[in-house]
Amino acid sequence: MNVLDDVAAIAAGDPAGMLRHITGFADQLREAREIGRNATLSLSADGVTSIVVLGMGGSAIGGDLLAGYLAGDLAVPMRVVRDYAVPSFVGPGTLVIASSYSGDTEETLAAHRDATGRGARVVAVTTGGKLSDAAGGLGQNVVRIPAGLPPRAALGYSLATGLVILSRLGLTGDCEDELGGAIAAAERAARELGAHVPEDGNAAKELAAWFAGGFPVVYGTAPVTSVVASRWCGQISENAKMIAHRNELPEMNHNEIVGWSERAPFDGKARVVFLRDAGDHPRVVRRIGITRRQIEAAGAEVRDIESAGGTRLGKLFSLVLMGDYVSFYLAILSGIDPTPVEPIDRLKRALTEA
Repeated sequence: MNVLDDVAAIAAGDPAGMLRHITGFADQLREAREIGRNATLSLSADGVTSIVVLGMGGSAIGGDLLAGYLAGDLAVPMRVVRDYAVPSFVGPGTLVIASSYSGDTEETLAAHRDATGRGARVVAVTTGGKLSDAAGGLGQNVVRIPAGLPPRAALGYSLATGLVILSRLGLTGDCEDELGGAIAAAERAARELGAHVPEDGNAAKELAAWFAGGFPVVYGTAPVTSVVASRWCGQISENAKMIAHRNELPEMNHNEIVGWSERAPFDGKARVVFLRDAGDHPRVVRRIGITRRQIEAAGAEVRDIESAGGTRLGKLFSLVLMGDYVSFYLAILSGIDPTPVEPIDRLKRALTEA
């Protein structure tokens, strides 16, 4: 039997329950919505001129997705900072969301100290740790989210909680319908892409089988699906322990497309996905068609993955969750436990000892 059609084998290959986290995404979004609604916010958004999210890895991708999703709605710029320091523009007019799932991410802790020293208005989103202690001790707003998940599996908490906070502060509009669309997308993904659905009829299993033995390349479009492409590659790296490449259009048409001039890039093993959305700019849609033909002429296999859903956030999450399921099934096909990330743990231990 195909391992992807063997529910018992999938469960045995997933002892820490990564699939449970993915299939439970709708409930996570619901809980995150309530956390955001009930969070104490003792700051004002009057005079806010910029929004900055501090974070790394799984705690930062929620900020990336939020910034892309809100790009056409926010009246002020929003930026994600993955560093030990914040940009020089950060000051009293900056709303800073410090996002660290563990609360102990050293880059985020350092950036939080820097932002605090510059007088920024700070909200910390975390399960606890040093960030909670530092922010709480300074009288800053601390929004606690549930612990016990790998940070990459807590995307719903970071994104939905942040969205509700921005909505409550009046920096973006009401988000109830959009979050409802994201929850519906997560429920639909669990029905259609879960382990109980055979590969013949399960788009995520079929795509994982196509990627297996190849080199995944994922292209999105600015400003939204390009971030989803980053999420896909991060999930493939952490869950399936594989390297994947991503880029975005139209930018890659001005440089990377030249790399597809010769035949058989990536030793002929490239498996290229274009993430498509109805909101793509018409000229970018045209570019995708031309780019696809050039990549196919170079000998690569290419597929399109279309977003689905009734709201913009629902469509975004349909693509995000497709990538999450694909990365999980890639791990199962490779006989790899998707949850542990020993190279990250080893690097953190080495930094602590240095």
